[in-house]
Amino acid sequence: MNCNPFTLGHQYLVEYAAAKVDKLYIFVVEEDRSEFPFADRIELVRQGVKDFSNVEVLPSGKFIISQQTFSGYFNKASLQDVAVDSSEDVEIFGKEIAPTLGITVRFAGEEPNDNVTRQYNETMKEILPRYGVEFCEIPRKEIDGEPISASSVREALKVGDFDKIKNLVPETTLLYLRGRYSASN
Repeated sequence: MNCNPFTLGHQYLVEYAAAKVDKLYIFVVEEDRSEFPFADRIELVRQGVKDFSNVEVLPSGKFIISQQTFSGYFNKASLQDVAVDSSEDVEIFGKEIAPTLGITVRFAGEEPNDNVTRQYNETMKEILPRYGVEFCEIPRKEIDGEPISASSVREALKVGDFDKIKNLVPETTLLYLRGRYSASN
């Protein structure tokens, strides 16, 4: 997860996945190429999932959605109409990371809007079974017929619409955003 910032949609994905496995690892994209710094994003995730006893939140490191293994992820705006190759990232996960941690299923949220992330999901669906890892794509949580997304939160932040934001994020994220954007509040 990138969690730029952590939303109720992310929380829903965690709740869904945590109910399906004994141990759930959440890898937070460590590259500091998002609007919110990595240190803040991982802390928001940790706060947002603290009630799940079988969840461990970890930094993604250099081998899960990093500039080194999947640079296209960080240039998504300019690559929406282009085929991207995320196979190296997925191969490393299947070959090295999954067996090391005993991971047998990888969860991801369905991606209706972002073509780069949708292609990444397709690559996981194709490659991970070769390594004995099931891929499970979880339908996105919606509010008023629209998928909850961090990009919707960022758009609402631009105009200071905290009424909209409070419906999209957990209380811990809302407090962080209010603190960070207090001038907009």
